Amino acid sequence: MFRILQMLLMTIIFLAMTFMPVFAQKIQLQRETDTIPVTINEVKIQSPFVGGANFSTPTFADIDKDGDLDLIVGRDNKIHFYENIGIAKNATFKFVAENLISGVGSFMAPALVDIDGDNDLDLFVGAFDGHVNFYRNDGTPTNHRFTFVTDSIDIGLRSVPTLVDIDNDNDFDLFVGEGGVPYIAPDDGGNINFYRNKGSATAPDFVRETETYFSIDVGNDSAPTFVDIDDDGDPDLFIGERGGYTYFYRNIGAPDSAAFTREAINFASTKVSAMSHPTFADIDSDGDFDLFVGESVFDVIFSQLARFDGGGNINFYRNTGDSVAYTFSFVAENIAYIDIGVDSHPAFVDIDNDGDQDLFVGENLQNINFYRNDGSSENPAFVLIKTNVVDVFGRACTPTFVDIDCDQKFDLFVGELDGNINFYRNTGNANDPIPTFTLVIQNLDSIDVGDRSVPKFADIDNDGDFDLFVGEMDGNINFYRNTGKPCDSIPTFTLVTEMLASISVAEKSAPTLADIDNDKDFDLFIGAASGGVTFYRNTGAATDAIPQYTPDIANFPSIGVTSISAPTFVDIDDDKDLDLFVGEYFGGLHFYRNVTPVSVSSPQIDRLPKESDLNQNYPNPFNPETTIQYQLPKISHVKLAIYNLVGQRVATLLEKQQPAGFYQIKWNGKDDIGKNVASGVYLYRLETKEFIKIRKLTLLR
Repeated sequence: MFRILQMLLMTIIFLAMTFMPVFAQKIQLQRETDTIPVTINEVKIQSPFVGGANFSTPTFADIDKDGDLDLIVGRDNKIHFYENIGIAKNATFKFVAENLISGVGSFMAPALVDIDGDNDLDLFVGAFDGHVNFYRNDGTPTNHRFTFVTDSIDIGLRSVPTLVDIDNDNDFDLFVGEGGVPYIAPDDGGNINFYRNKGSATAPDFVRETETYFSIDVGNDSAPTFVDIDDDGDPDLFIGERGGYTYFYRNIGAPDSAAFTREAINFASTKVSAMSHPTFADIDSDGDFDLFVGESVFDVIFSQLARFDGGGNINFYRNTGDSVAYTFSFVAENIAYIDIGVDSHPAFVDIDNDGDQDLFVGENLQNINFYRNDGSSENPAFVLIKTNVVDVFGRACTPTFVDIDCDQKFDLFVGELDGNINFYRNTGNANDPIPTFTLVIQNLDSIDVGDRSVPKFADIDNDGDFDLFVGEMDGNINFYRNTGKPCDSIPTFTLVTEMLASISVAEKSAPTLADIDNDKDFDLFIGAASGGVTFYRNTGAATDAIPQYTPDIANFPSIGVTSISAPTFVDIDDDKDLDLFVGEYFGGLHFYRNVTPVSVSSPQIDRLPKESDLNQNYPNPFNPETTIQYQLPKISHVKLAIYNLVGQRVATLLEKQQPAGFYQIKWNGKDDIGKNVASGVYLYRLETKEFIKIRKLTLLR
């Protein structure tokens, strides 16, 4: 008996060692920011996936001395550097560095000038605590290296420095905007502090002359910048402020004796959501200054009360006039990265049936932004087509797509802040460049998860229809089984459990399902308020009525965004594995490419089947490729083909004689002439002389 038990134990250990590497292969993801371009209003964003921001404080300078203007942006507690890799008339900014410096704190506002006359740009950084931090460039003109020198200047709260030779004595003088304390002193902090340079062009010495330069007061959170907007030889003054306006003060003095008069509170109608931070640059090399305005997602940062109508964007207004008679026209809400404001929720689908994945992003402001993929399945390139592809009813809208009625067009389901799910049928054509959605049900099956519904679909029990998973405010996953019939015009969902597998991520769960380990079932990934993404491996069977999920932290990399992560998987580069995109609270998107090595296939089973059979394809639904397995008990002439729902043959996968054995074949969603077929439900039919079997499969592009 002992020997039998010993042999049994050794067998179990052998099997575990044999199958564990496949089962527990560590998923490897590589974060990328600039490998997929996005175009917004003809402005190419080279690094769209750096994530969003609470606020942005942009400035331009030729930091690498290559003859064009680079972009430096204060974002929360970091300073990003974007190199201009475009041409003179068509700037394109590529993300280079996440933080030029460290240790300053939050609300960083950069300004760059050659303060010591050594032919490189030095850095001044305003901060939330009111200090102006000076970093000397100890590198070379083409390779910056910033060294902290002093933070002796302190104006109290939220300093915003800018430097200009205001008195025409060939050195830079310093101006510092400031902020007040909300609700305690709401009208303080809109003035401008002036420090005259009493030193020289190589040895500055700043002495404060006034806290209220020309008695200017814009209310709160002043953000000054200077530019000679009218080309009369002296610098004019522009000031951003908390309400999102840009004030314009024209310089009516002389080059060595400035005098300012206010001409506009909302310069060129360029108001943004909150905390405007203007800066100017001749970005298209046409001889006049274009305007860029950074903004904040918060109306009142100190109290953390979100307005939900802005973001850390850098709004671009092109000067369509000239150097004297300026006229500004809005071009794009961002020139460096995607930031839709608050609560970005990405979803991918081949909505126009052209063989590549298009991008939709839900947001808090009741918009679903549509970015069409005008690249290819291997090399995507997104173009913003519409910022509101359908009218939605609630904030925090979370889109997901599925062909629920089997008409070979993707329908839209939208979760929202009040916990409901709205169903929109795709009433356009399958290959329309812009989809058309028509509301069918505002509150699908009276589903209400309380707050912040985040729906996702999957045929979890492999019965040919789509079941529903819903995340919510409390951090649970609600599971609804599809109890209607496959392809019902209006689906029927029945609640199975409000806490699937006893899972809770504490707050604001955002589920997505994907067969990440290629074992023919759907694994579960959940975003959360904390910003992380947790991996739950499906440890049950593909046909389980209720899926079994086990957390697997060891085999999934640590993914963390600012907060309220919203993950989704898609094979964005058509390399047969699933890549990860994550939305976040601050409105940006993060992209992680799947670089997991391909698993070694399981060895062929050395036995013959007793009967013919055709298995369910996997994965199902699939995009862009699925595997079909079948078995033959004896030598047979075999025909395996794909048909549409009206019985027309779409593709012939196999037609030949084969010996007995186990077989598998892949279908890549193409017809007999190599053309991509439309999304939808198809039939696959195995036929021999003695055997015929038909099964359904679902293609989701």
